Amino acid sequence: MELQRKRSFYTATVSHDFRKEYKGSFLEKKCRKQKKESKKTGLKSIAEWLFNKTSTKKSASPGVPVTSSIAQKLATGAKIVTIHEKASYFDKIPNEILFEILKNFKSTDPSSALSARRVSRRFNACMDHIADVNINVLSRLVISGLGRKGIEMRWVSYEGQKTKTTVIPWNTIRSSTSCFEFNFKRFSIQRILLKNVPLSDELVDFLRRQFQYADLSNLIQLSLSQVDFSPSNCLSLHRFLAPMAKTLEIFEVTQCNGMRPDSVTDEHLAQLDASTVRRICIDGVRFASGSTRNLDIGDGSLRRFAKLGAFPTMILDRCAVTTNTVCDYTKEWFEQCNESEKQLRSQVCTVKRCPKVKGSQFESECRRRGLRCQNRRGSGSLTLYNVQEENTKREFTIALAALEDKELAEKLKISSSEYQQSNLLTVPIS
Repeated sequence: MELQRKRSFYTATVSHDFRKEYKGSFLEKKCRKQKKESKKTGLKSIAEWLFNKTSTKKSASPGVPVTSSIAQKLATGAKIVTIHEKASYFDKIPNEILFEILKNFKSTDPSSALSARRVSRRFNACMDHIADVNINVLSRLVISGLGRKGIEMRWVSYEGQKTKTTVIPWNTIRSSTSCFEFNFKRFSIQRILLKNVPLSDELVDFLRRQFQYADLSNLIQLSLSQVDFSPSNCLSLHRFLAPMAKTLEIFEVTQCNGMRPDSVTDEHLAQLDASTVRRICIDGVRFASGSTRNLDIGDGSLRRFAKLGAFPTMILDRCAVTTNTVCDYTKEWFEQCNESEKQLRSQVCTVKRCPKVKGSQFESECRRRGLRCQNRRGSGSLTLYNVQEENTKREFTIALAALEDKELAEKLKISSSEYQQSNLLTVPIS
């Protein structure tokens, strides 16, 4: 179907048709000529613009100044004149470096700070930011696991009553670049809590990179709760404790899974400062395999603390300490404790599910050392032993937890099988 143009003239009343006169007339030729010239001028201006752009790129090559290309354009009468300036290298400096530079002006006289503000808008904004930068005291830094998403960092400040949460994906954790150093430079951390995270080497390296910028001189507590030790090795916790162990007063490893005998050892506790630490808690140990095992925390830690005269509150679960060493630890406390130090009157040492420590043997060893021992029932499977020295009011409390029925049966089964193997006779084959 062809479209037809609407009639402009009503031919029923008007007999003359003006369109016939316009067709082929001088007026029609003039309008057509103007249209063609406008198209030509448009294409010509686009071509000139492209030519000028390429000429400026050529003139910007090394050895040819930019002003020469501008002079050529002006000489040829080009309509568009563009001036390309080189980007300043100073604009590429990150704000963090600029903050460190401008801190010198802040510490000098006010006139220097005002002069720095007049340089540019960026300098003025940086000086405003530096004026508000203060050290934030973090009462707690909680690092929680989010599964495949990554980890969540939540810092809490009791003084300012502020809290902030940041989610960090695993890609950022695995990368070697550090993107939070500016924030950690402003942090003075008091407590670090790890919850439900895998203690892998990647996470340890990431946290060590951030903590090297923070102020850890006031750090008093490190708690690992429900941490997965399966991706770690014997050096993972050692490297994580290295930058913060000397100031810790509380060290806790509770309800952690995937552990091995070398996950927490005497070497890890030796990193702690005996004169500073007040509480050591190793509780709720869950090993990777179903068999019952013990951590490599033996008599060495108790002897070290007793030798240095430090008696922190200790909770040892599934450790390799023996009854004699626990009794010696108690005896050393009585010998080194002063009557005036009332805060040391009720020192507590809890030994849970340690197969080498037995209650009946503990009572006999205490009597052999001249100590009075009275037992009483505690909560759950705990048996509390109040140990007192003769003719004194000083008291030392030892809490012992027996092995569970399944673990005891498994241990008896293993010991009986070993006994049978030792009694087997070897018959030589002729």
